[in-house]
Amino acid sequence: MDINRIRASLSGTIAAGFDFYERRPGHYQLIAPILHEDGDMVDIYLQDSAEHAGCIRLCDFGMTLMRLSYTYEVNTDTRQRIFDSILINNGVHNDQGHLYLDTPVDRLYESILQFAGCVQKVCNMRYWSREIIRSAFYDDLEEYVTTELKRFNPRADYSPLSEYPISVDWFLKYKNVDFYVFGVPGNDKAKNVAIALLEFEKDELPFFSLVVYEDFEALGRKERAYLTKNADTQYPALNDFREKSVPDIDRYISLAS
Repeated sequence: MDINRIRASLSGTIAAGFDFYERRPGHYQLIAPILHEDGDMVDIYLQDSAEHAGCIRLCDFGMTLMRLSYTYEVNTDTRQRIFDSILINNGVHNDQGHLYLDTPVDRLYESILQFAGCVQKVCNMRYWSREIIRSAFYDDLEEYVTTELKRFNPRADYSPLSEYPISVDWFLKYKNVDFYVFGVPGNDKAKNVAIALLEFEKDELPFFSLVVYEDFEALGRKERAYLTKNADTQYPALNDFREKSVPDIDRYISLAS
């Protein structure tokens, strides 16, 4: 790679502060005032494109997903779709965790900003709006219930008491054993579920309650206490529900038979 040509293409005040450090022959790290929210510099490396002659490849050598993994896992279909949409919308490719963007030299500055913006969006996936996160949580819960718990004949938005306004997210049934599954993404839902459980128990409905939290530790102290007191089984996160729900349900069925 002709680094002098690269430097010349970024000369002038528009790219002030840009420089390059050769990590190994033909591979340069961009030194630029483009930062993550914690002050760390965004990792961008330059090398010759292996696919397009005469183009430069901007890449991250897997640093973006490694950084994201410290606080957030792309471990569900919904999160994967969000991640993929960020890459597609920014024209960035993913090669087994290595993000990259090929660009001609005369568009290098614009492409650097494009690539850096994509990296920052990926690293900030955990800060997406509450509505997106809530949607992802419920979508992931629905996907699991309707596929892995199919033998329990799941029904969505079930209302055990016709005169009571709060419904059960998922109703499961095996023979004569009823299960009420509640997804809890935050404090408001936690309060509603705690009240609903009290109402259902007051009417002496025969059921076992399974409460699935998006993040148990993120709830307020009172909300956690209310549900811990009234729920039969709680799952601190969706992954816990995936791992333990089937044996838990089978255990309750055995107890009831």
